[in-house]
Amino acid sequence: MQDTAEFAKLIAREVAAELAVGYATGRFAPPPEFLNTAQAGAFLGLTPGGMETMRKEGRGPRYVRASGKLVRYRIQDLREWMEQHLVDGGQ
Repeated sequence: MQDTAEFAKLIAREVAAELAVGYATGRFAPPPEFLNTAQAGAFLGLTPGGMETMRKEGRGPRYVRASGKLVRYRIQDLREWMEQHLVDGGQ
């Protein structure tokens, strides 16, 4: 196969087919909308303890408390929290 455009199309079809099979069989799964404390911390580059401290001090991202111990973070809220902490270069 000498045509690079045709080769790229072939690779794209193979990757799409592999992803479709992976999602259909459960081998690949999209990230859940709600993350636990450890997952949210990993998403932000923080430890679970750091997440808990920020939550207790009221300075972390928004979260859902479904029960006394069940805390979940929406990915959307984690991204918004990060956006609120953007710093312009040089400051």
